[in-house]
Amino acid sequence: MYYTKMTSEQIKVVTNASQLFEALNSVLNADKQFSGSMHWKNINGNEYLYRGYTGGKTHSLGVKNQKTEDIKNKFDAAKKEHQKNKMHLKEQMKIHGGYIRINKLNRFPTIGANVIRLFQSNEIPIKIIGTNALYAYEISSGVLFLPENIATDDLDFLLDSRQSLQIVSKLKKRTILSLLKEADTSFKKLTDSPYEFAVSNKNGFRIELVTQENSDLSNPNLFYNQLEAEDIKPQGTGSLKWLIASPKYKETVFDYQGNPLILDTVHPVAYAIHKYYIGNFERAKPAKRRKDLLQFKILGTLLNNEFGYLPIPESIKKLFPDSIVSKVNTGNKTN
Repeated sequence: MYYTKMTSEQIKVVTNASQLFEALNSVLNADKQFSGSMHWKNINGNEYLYRGYTGGKTHSLGVKNQKTEDIKNKFDAAKKEHQKNKMHLKEQMKIHGGYIRINKLNRFPTIGANVIRLFQSNEIPIKIIGTNALYAYEISSGVLFLPENIATDDLDFLLDSRQSLQIVSKLKKRTILSLLKEADTSFKKLTDSPYEFAVSNKNGFRIELVTQENSDLSNPNLFYNQLEAEDIKPQGTGSLKWLIASPKYKETVFDYQGNPLILDTVHPVAYAIHKYYIGNFERAKPAKRRKDLLQFKILGTLLNNEFGYLPIPESIKKLFPDSIVSKVNTGNKTN
């Protein structure tokens, strides 16, 4: 067997922590409503209510009267309650982080989690593929993969080349490499090649950026022309077009410190089929192909035995070649 089932206590802990994180995210998403302040400003002897925003912008809400006084009082009270609620949820999250660690559910590499959070806070769309995607599937199915099946010191980021312009705009005149250095200053490119797609930090933790190949053969990788010359460039691979187009899959996982992280990846059936394909048909070193086929077997076992409730989107059957899909028996029903 490739995994053990979570105990009832572990399931309870991960469920409670995930629900708390969802509540905290809901409150954090409301932060913009309460950013800045409301204050009175004297202009030519008259008091005016002004809404101040982060960055120095202000907006007049009118002269001081009962209406504007009510607006300010309601805003101040709501902001105070919002801050109180946010602090309470953060404290509760710390407590639950302890429960996560005690129950050995703190599985995701911290440095990888910090990098992902940076991308998310900058609204740069990514999907996590490769071995680390398994952490999402184990949480969803209530199992824990054996260490030898998930231990890895690398992280694969899948970026959609069709979103290259959007990604560059989100970088705000930075590079992807400089963004990675905000998480760990020791990150550096593996080589000086203008097409380098991987970085590594002082501890040997490696991050690789990959993308699908463009159908336009004259410009197979749209990132090459969009990113700075010294930046890392996602490596294009033909079969990644299937994962780009596959349904998204999200799950809350927990890093080594017990802190929650929303992990964006691909549907587990798409992951399994893709692993079968690259393990059998893509050119790679024998060790890499064996690893991919092992992960296919792991996901196949999980889908058959633990993921029976999960319907297979019809879109997945349309994405992958029939000759490949026909060889993959997940034991699930199509939807």
